[in-house]
Amino acid sequence: MSGDNRMGEPQTTSLSVNWDDETLIERLIEEVLEGHPRAEQWRQWREALEERLEKLLEMKAKGIAEYPDLDQRIEELRRYIAVLREEEIITEFVEQQVRMVVGKAKLEQMLGEALEEG
Repeated sequence: MSGDNRMGEPQTTSLSVNWDDETLIERLIEEVLEGHPRAEQWRQWREALEERLEKLLEMKAKGIAEYPDLDQRIEELRRYIAVLREEEIITEFVEQQVRMVVGKAKLEQMLGEALEEG
């Protein structure tokens, strides 16, 4: 009786995935990113550094020398911000690609079901 369920009907082997399940999509994205931060996290870090940079630039404009190496700190922050922006853009692209693949799979599943019904 292998291949039969308790009611005596054959089991289907087709995999039906709920592509509308946001939790599934989020898990897929996390798996693709392999533990790396999400685009939103990169954005938050970048914005925090941009705020810090703005404060340092204001200090410099007012002639406040809180740090002896203020110019170096400013340039360092600019480099960090550029790296974070790049990571954010790359990660956002990856996340969008996962969503696009999920959308394609959802469309294919819908078309397959429509063909089976028709």
